[in-house]
Amino acid sequence: MKLMNRARAGHLVTLASGIAIGLATVGTAAAASSAPASTVTHHYTIAASAFAPDGLHTTTEDYFNQWDPSTLSNAYSGRCFNAGLALPVGATLTSVTVYYTAGSAAMYVELNRQELSNHSAANFASFDTATATTPAYTSTTETIPSADAVVNMGKYAYSAGVCPSGTTTFSGLNITYTQPG
Repeated sequence: MKLMNRARAGHLVTLASGIAIGLATVGTAAAASSAPASTVTHHYTIAASAFAPDGLHTTTEDYFNQWDPSTLSNAYSGRCFNAGLALPVGATLTSVTVYYTAGSAAMYVELNRQELSNHSAANFASFDTATATTPAYTSTTETIPSADAVVNMGKYAYSAGVCPSGTTTFSGLNITYTQPG
């Protein structure tokens, strides 16, 4: 009988030790998860070759979508180009940088989101680029307003549009965003 009591006591000690270790592990995990989350910066880049014309208007005015390096140029001032954006859900957009060769005419740039359920759209970044007498490769960065910054792919579709004209050419854009790390 004494052997049986010692065996039971040993099992109880082992069980109690296991429970204590389990509680300590859960307590440590809970304490670690309550620490503030870090934020990681990412970039979403899209080249000029991914943009499609939004209308040809007149087929006598050609446009060029070139490779190596990718550039998009357009002799007709009324033609723009669009690309859909596959942004990460829950990301917070911070800025957009447009890469281009500044030429004789400003290029219009916009980022927008479309609420497909009610057929509406809103620009959350739109601007004109600089011009140059002598073509020069450059970039322009614009901040995205915080009111429109959180990506909600369940509600919105996102796109970018550019309207190069004259001797100005578009090379691509880079969207900077953050996510919890």
